[in-house]
Amino acid sequence: MGYLEEYYTLKKLYDESKDSITIPGANIIIRNYKFNSVTPDFFPGNDYMASLFKRHYGKTRPGSMAEFNDNQISDFKCNTDFVYPVYCGRGSEKRDSVIILLHGLNESSWDKYHSWAKALIENTGQPVIMFPISFHINRRPQYWTETRKMNALSKERKSFYDDLAESSFVNAAISTRLQFASELFFWSGLRTYIDILRLTEMLTRGDFDFAAKNTRINFFGYSIGAFLVEVLMMSRYDLYEKSKAVLFCGGPAMDLMYPASKYIYDTETEKSMNRFYIKDFENALNEDKFLHNYFHAPPNEALAFRSMLNTERFRTQRDNMLGRVNRNIHAVCLKKDTVMPPDSVRKTLEGENNVPGIRVTELDFPFEYDHISPFPLGENIKAETDRAFNEFIKIAAEGLV
Repeated sequence: MGYLEEYYTLKKLYDESKDSITIPGANIIIRNYKFNSVTPDFFPGNDYMASLFKRHYGKTRPGSMAEFNDNQISDFKCNTDFVYPVYCGRGSEKRDSVIILLHGLNESSWDKYHSWAKALIENTGQPVIMFPISFHINRRPQYWTETRKMNALSKERKSFYDDLAESSFVNAAISTRLQFASELFFWSGLRTYIDILRLTEMLTRGDFDFAAKNTRINFFGYSIGAFLVEVLMMSRYDLYEKSKAVLFCGGPAMDLMYPASKYIYDTETEKSMNRFYIKDFENALNEDKFLHNYFHAPPNEALAFRSMLNTERFRTQRDNMLGRVNRNIHAVCLKKDTVMPPDSVRKTLEGENNVPGIRVTELDFPFEYDHISPFPLGENIKAETDRAFNEFIKIAAEGLV
């Protein structure tokens, strides 16, 4: 079965309400597992959320943006209690290595990742755990994906900001949320980081019947998922010393990313995110009591995160942390990717000051593709897409064994 057919077959087949899903003609099943994300005591609550959004009310008029912001709370039940799919073999054998797959920013479904997960288990023999980032996929409120409401939100944003570009109903929710409260990118990422540490503990303890005790945990990170993988491996070398990782269409520091897209977030949000994280983050640590408390005596993940925001800051620390794991990471980038360009990946990962760099492979395909759709679903190019996907999966599998 080719990539196109597999995409539609798995998309139709997957159902998160089922405990187990059999894939016809394959010795693989999809199993859904429940997860409860525990909120740490030091996380900010609803008062903090309200204060973030109210800072901007004087700059906006009542309407969809104000209504959206008024409905934001520190957490939604869907973000703390959810299921995640695992591609695993039908047999009872416990594997001594697994892959945690992390997706891109502003994803609302697993659709394009099912084919990737199935191909990875077929080519490595390792179960693939598809774990949703906080406030993504099935961890986001349903109304964030309601076309009518999000179209109204996007339309209002276009009318309010004269030079706004890349706005759409797809990115209206995350654009509004991160424009007015850019801090939430960090807090959502930290929640996911903590979730994965808990999942790691469960895996190494032997809690799953598809993974042996002390199983080796590998990572496949796409786009912003690659950023999270880097922070995990840089900061928790004690846990992931033997882990392998593939970074696909990802890997650069934030100042070398260009995420404005109808599928990610719009240009007004890009300005806010760049201002907060790339330019002003060190100042923000002194102005926000929750950020200040967390970063005042920073754990390793805090330094790793800060070092990946701006290539000019914490350069030595970043290179040293990446240098410890350089042999275990393989970055695969695409020539025509304008969101995470190959040059950005190389500038961040290839190393300086005698620090060995991370291997970077650049691919190009003989059809139109982009960061969002590296393997397009066109009937007229399916043979070329099959070859490109198989080439990529072979490289990825070699980096994960």
